[in-house]
Amino acid sequence: MDFLAKLPAIRAFRTIVKEVLETAINSLIDNFIREPYIHRCEHSIHCELYTMLSVHRALQGVYPFSGNGNQYTALIHKEWPETIARPDKNDRRGNFDLAILNPVDIRKHTVTDFTNGHISPAFVVELGLNYGLDHLTNDYTKLINSNCNQGYLVHLWQPHKGIRSNDIKSLQAWCKGKNNVAIAVFIKNSVLVKHLKEESILINI
Repeated sequence: MDFLAKLPAIRAFRTIVKEVLETAINSLIDNFIREPYIHRCEHSIHCELYTMLSVHRALQGVYPFSGNGNQYTALIHKEWPETIARPDKNDRRGNFDLAILNPVDIRKHTVTDFTNGHISPAFVVELGLNYGLDHLTNDYTKLINSNCNQGYLVHLWQPHKGIRSNDIKSLQAWCKGKNNVAIAVFIKNSVLVKHLKEESILINI
């Protein structure tokens, strides 16, 4: 399909993809609660989210770069460079775990911009498994530093790992009011859960 013919759908891109992405993240949280050991490592969880997103029609297909229109890319990418370098990384850019590009932005950039990671993503996701609270807050700082208005943070803790009891209150206080943060922590016979858009962490028995 010609790019111009896609414009009506592209105009609704952010609204549609935001709903798709947030639904997928909340489903990822629910899947983890049911089967916390379905994945052994964090990268497998990345793959699960990538797969959940890639089946949606709004995120399928390829889109042209600027120029002659003979080169294309997909919308979903792993390990996408941060938009802005961070001082704590010696002014280098790290990578977001997952990014979604906007077709309009792809059209404005060259293949060189793409390969150098100089297209600002429409959405980004940072995921963590069994990390300490410092890693959680550092990931959030990464989103803030790159001005990610549509950035999401997902952190999970399996039953054998959990989180120290004296850190639970700190975690609950830190998460409060952060609509773009999703959390699931196994603690003894219960799970602390926060889906996206929930005000605070809830106990799921």
